[in-house]
Amino acid sequence: VTVSSDQVAEVLKELNLTSETSIFLSIAELIPRKRHQDILKAFAKVNRPDACLLFAGNGPLKAKLQQLASDLDISEKVRFLGFREDIPTLLQAATATVLVSDQEGLPRSVMESMSLGVPVIGTTIRGTQDLLQEGCGYLVPVGDIHALSKAFLWFLNHPEAGRNMGIQGQKNIHKY
Repeated sequence: VTVSSDQVAEVLKELNLTSETSIFLSIAELIPRKRHQDILKAFAKVNRPDACLLFAGNGPLKAKLQQLASDLDISEKVRFLGFREDIPTLLQAATATVLVSDQEGLPRSVMESMSLGVPVIGTTIRGTQDLLQEGCGYLVPVGDIHALSKAFLWFLNHPEAGRNMGIQGQKNIHKY
């Protein structure tokens, strides 16, 4: 899949973001085992004006998660995008993707991210940790809000190392 810089610019404009914004993208159904509340709680600790969190996907927890974002006072930095057909474009706009599930098989969003050279923050569970070994991603324990907020900060403070992690992931995913 090839995504043009014009397509990325268009999606940033639609979301009222700039190319200077560090975007963290979660692509997953809004259901309990995906642990979106952990992402919101960790992101609230980051408190950086140059960062934004995007959720692509629908599900029964949407209203609760929107309320949690409001309660955490981060609603202006969080977007719930619903179902999207332009996932590759969103990925190319992202600094990193985030999948902190407590259970996965072979996580498609992680593989999609890696194939496009986008680094991933994932949990130390079967499937995700297998894909993200050898420096291909940033792993955190399931439910560890502090470790997850440290991961966000690491990507914000080390953009070049983050891009290199994405490149390493892209090299490795093509082995499969």
